[in-house]
Amino acid sequence: MASHIVGGELEMQHLEGYTYRISLILYFDAVNGNPEALDASVSVRIFDKRLNTPISDVILPLRGGTPVNYTDVSCTIGELRTRRLVYYQDLVFSPSTFNSPDGYYMTWERCCRNNIITNIINPEGSGQAFYLEFPAVSLNNTAFVNSSPRLFPPLSDYACANELFYYDFGGIDDDGDSLVYELVTPLNGFTGGGSISKPIPSPAPYPEVMWRPGYDSANQILGSPPLRIDAQTGRLTVRPRNVGLFVFSVRIQEYRNGVKIGEVRRDFQLLVKDCPRNESPVVLAKAKAQKSYYRQGEILRIRPGEARCLDVVFTDPDPNSTLTLFAQAVNFSNSIYSFSGPTSGVVNSTVTSDSLRATLCFTECFDTAGEIYKLNLIVKDNACSLPRLDTLEVSFIIDLIPNEPPSISLSRPDRVIEVMEGDLIDFNVLGFDPDNDEVSIAATGKNFDLRSVPIAFENRSGTGQVSSPFSWQIDCAALAIPSYLVEFTATSLICGEPVSRTELVEIRTVYPNQAPVFTTNKEVLVFEVDLNEQFEASFQGIDLDLHQLSMTASVEGFRLEDMGMTFTSTSGAGTSEGLFTWQANCSVFEQGVVRVNFQLKEDACAPSPDQTITMEFRVRASDYKNFSPPNIFTPNGDGLNDFFEIPGMPADVCTSTFQHIRIYNRWGKEVFASTAHNFKWDGKNVNDGVYYYVIDYGVDKFRGSVTLVR
Repeated sequence: MASHIVGGELEMQHLEGYTYRISLILYFDAVNGNPEALDASVSVRIFDKRLNTPISDVILPLRGGTPVNYTDVSCTIGELRTRRLVYYQDLVFSPSTFNSPDGYYMTWERCCRNNIITNIINPEGSGQAFYLEFPAVSLNNTAFVNSSPRLFPPLSDYACANELFYYDFGGIDDDGDSLVYELVTPLNGFTGGGSISKPIPSPAPYPEVMWRPGYDSANQILGSPPLRIDAQTGRLTVRPRNVGLFVFSVRIQEYRNGVKIGEVRRDFQLLVKDCPRNESPVVLAKAKAQKSYYRQGEILRIRPGEARCLDVVFTDPDPNSTLTLFAQAVNFSNSIYSFSGPTSGVVNSTVTSDSLRATLCFTECFDTAGEIYKLNLIVKDNACSLPRLDTLEVSFIIDLIPNEPPSISLSRPDRVIEVMEGDLIDFNVLGFDPDNDEVSIAATGKNFDLRSVPIAFENRSGTGQVSSPFSWQIDCAALAIPSYLVEFTATSLICGEPVSRTELVEIRTVYPNQAPVFTTNKEVLVFEVDLNEQFEASFQGIDLDLHQLSMTASVEGFRLEDMGMTFTSTSGAGTSEGLFTWQANCSVFEQGVVRVNFQLKEDACAPSPDQTITMEFRVRASDYKNFSPPNIFTPNGDGLNDFFEIPGMPADVCTSTFQHIRIYNRWGKEVFASTAHNFKWDGKNVNDGVYYYVIDYGVDKFRGSVTLVR
């Protein structure tokens, strides 16, 4: 048997998709453990939690190992050295297999624990079951992503008998799930009593280790207080009563939306030694304006005009003691204070004094808004195994130093300015800060880009006050917008936050302009034109302001020339004329409806909207389907009805043009065919009877019958 196990835990981390990394973290006793007891790989078995049946086995190779370092290297002792070994393998979890709402668990069993453990019976013959529960990777046909909690580094230190020991055993959860910590009895598994390892782990439940008399799950390390763990933070505390090596176990349960979805266990050991007696350090503080030191429970008030600082003195009765001072905000942010002077150093040596002094100052803008804030001043020494602390909780109120906001003014009184082409706008902008702080002025276009027009203005800053001239020569382009909104802003920083005041100026452009008149010689705008008929329309534009006018014509989806249409126009000052011509054609007929937009444009500083006339065209063609072929003819030479012909045969219409006629007897044999539009069939060489014809017009075919009687 090899007594080398200090502790460890299983981890399951989501990588991508349904791929997870299964890890076993094993802590190895590098002093008492036999290196030959190291496993090159371990076999983890996964079980269905509801059925308690095995699902699969995963082989985890050993990937590496590192020493577990002490919190303070100077406290290192030869009898406590631990190595952290990591086994892992990536595995794809099939959603069709791992979808049970009750979840799953995985386990690996190994013997043996360290043979010098104090608080359990037969430690060298006791094993360990490494255990982790995890949820399904797919629920209701939807991926359920979860990683198990990752625990902080293990215990690297020893405890001293009758001294308070504390350590952060908490973890982090990549999914933001809630974690709950509790002490539980370590699992013994089925590997004790001489069996080194189980190649095939057994299903739960697992037997637990046997406590020595006086120890149990609530008293795993005896003391005042005994070993405890904070359920929310995972912080371990104990003031151990006896020396020895003590095993303990922590269970971390994982909750999402109030429902438990997993758990992981970590077993570990704590070495308790007799240590040299060490006194606690001491920290004192007083406000700059006060003579006596602050007494815990008082409420310190710092008013405007008083120094916003605390003088801090810290010392230690022990010789050659290295001290470190730090502050910890209790109910506010850490960022509103800073230290000056030494916050660490050695006291009571042959070359140092018995105390150190530092100053803690709050920022000028810090304001407790009448509330009582609390700050812990903490000094720690360099005692082994863990430093001793002294904490002074300071309760205080700090009043905000008054600060007035800036102001902004203009050298002209009106805030609505009417302008015409050629006008010049010219005034000064002044920013002022009554506290003589730095003030900045800026201009912004609220409904336009200030850089798009020839405005001259420079954003400026100054101490206490600043000014900058504003000017704008109104040109033709500026008249395109009827109203411009310009906002002038004065800004000062008050306690790091910008505080602004604004003035809004509206600049209205005045530009007399009458819209041009657009007319046509047509009384209606919807036309139905016979195929091949000529169409013509004339247009006229008149502008009383004599602005330059021009005309255009356009259609959507094609060009005028595609439809055989033409439009010509003349431009001029105050007048424009246009002529539209077209011969109705098959292109428009096939389109169905064609709309032509005729537009009159005005070239001015602030042009009126384009004037538009829209004409709609359809092409009318004869109905070639409306004809009545004869149903009998008598080729007997009497000069009456001697031929089968169709004098009323419809004319060709665009895509429907006469191709041919074919006549068949009742057995489907063709007896006559013609491609002539004015065909005649005399019925020669055929018998009397009924015959069938097909008239082909390309897109349409007409079928009928005719009776031949002699």
